[in-house]
Amino acid sequence: MKKRHHTIPKCYLEGFTDENGKVWVLDTKDEIFDTNPINIFVESHFYTITLKNGEKSLVIEDTLANIENAYADIYRNKISQDKFLTEKERAEVSVFFAAMMLRTRPYRENMRHMFEDLKQTMEEWREQYKTMSPEERKTMDAVPSSGGATINLEELEEGLKDFDEHHSADLIPQIMQTAQIIFDMKWAVWKYPADKGAFITSDDPLVIMRPASIKKYGKNALGSRPGLLFRDAEITLPLSKDRLLLAGWILNEDSYLEVPVEIAESMNQRTILHSRERMIASTEEQLLTIKDKYPPKQTIHDH
Repeated sequence: MKKRHHTIPKCYLEGFTDENGKVWVLDTKDEIFDTNPINIFVESHFYTITLKNGEKSLVIEDTLANIENAYADIYRNKISQDKFLTEKERAEVSVFFAAMMLRTRPYRENMRHMFEDLKQTMEEWREQYKTMSPEERKTMDAVPSSGGATINLEELEEGLKDFDEHHSADLIPQIMQTAQIIFDMKWAVWKYPADKGAFITSDDPLVIMRPASIKKYGKNALGSRPGLLFRDAEITLPLSKDRLLLAGWILNEDSYLEVPVEIAESMNQRTILHSRERMIASTEEQLLTIKDKYPPKQTIHDH
């Protein structure tokens, strides 16, 4: 059984290699090194799930591999040559983009922490309920349900016990739902000016932002929280060292466009700030510049 699972696909990382077929890595220890794409972002049995009969299954890993293969062909034959996609190709690429959002280790850890925080809040509510008077309990019990899906504390605790497998098992349905949203957006593929620099990537490369709301409400404010369905939402995903996807609702049309270095570097800044443990570049010089400009990243375990 295949146990080495890439949380960031090898075929994707190959778009960021140098002339020797290596990628350059900057990690949370502020160390810079080069390595083959096959040796990075590898986790043991990251997507393996346990079936009801107790057997281990690679169905999620195999499905992701099929998604990667389809994307690699389309990128090589169409996107890298500035060719527009058929609807079928666009759908396949949308699935890959959605996977790049949902399959990563940082995304899994963010979800784990969200449910752990919810569990703590529910435990606090339970303790507060015990201290209420009969009248207060009666009032609380009379509050109508919102009508949406519900989960009790015991179900939440059970889910957290095997959270990794729950995340893997639910991954494909989530990817398909997210892919439909991305499919419906307008896409622009931005090209870094030749011989002027390059795009970088990371362990969490797809970024969702709402620039208009950030400008209005401020960064990290309630009114500017990211979400794909907001009118001003846009996503960025570096596709290779010379191409980056910008997708959103307010773009005029699908396009391929070479952008000024200043704009390309602003996209690199998004990637840097959204990374968690590792940044990837095609040159050591790029990472030395980033290392000098930005403070060291904390590891996921520190959050």
